[in-house]
Amino acid sequence: MKKTLILLLLTTSMLSSQEWIQENNKISILFKIKNFGLTVDGGFKNSDIKINLDTKDISNSYVNATVMVNSIFTGIKARDTHILEKDYFDVLNYKKITLKSSKIDKDINGRIILLGELTVKGISKKIEFPLEIIENDSSLTVKAVILINRKDYNIGGRSLFLSNNVKVQVEYSTIKS
Repeated sequence: MKKTLILLLLTTSMLSSQEWIQENNKISILFKIKNFGLTVDGGFKNSDIKINLDTKDISNSYVNATVMVNSIFTGIKARDTHILEKDYFDVLNYKKITLKSSKIDKDINGRIILLGELTVKGISKKIEFPLEIIENDSSLTVKAVILINRKDYNIGGRSLFLSNNVKVQVEYSTIKS
């Protein structure tokens, strides 16, 4: 009887906390930054995001992401090529941006907060931001808005015209595995 109860608990736990399957056509990683007073919009086309999320018990949940730097786009090919160079993303030496969650928790207002480590150009910094989660029986959408100081990651050097703050918006839809 005791073995049956333990097996039932393990099975229930495994069913409620599954890794979700990435739907590549339903991922959006976009950014906005001011340059010469104008807003530059862009994003990344190639990413791999792994999510294991159980909104009823988020203590064992995680979000891990890898973004390929060379998939950046801003709508201007020459600018895209320039920001892959050494003083910006240095794609020859740093091909990926990674996010590894260390904890997902709820704050005092009930919002789900991701705590983790963001690595850009080999520089890792602790980061924290809220997640908006929309879930039904077979799909999950996770949205996040993240403010990043580009200088924390040595991107763009000492530009007087380029804002230090970058607003990153992520929207990720998945289906249950």
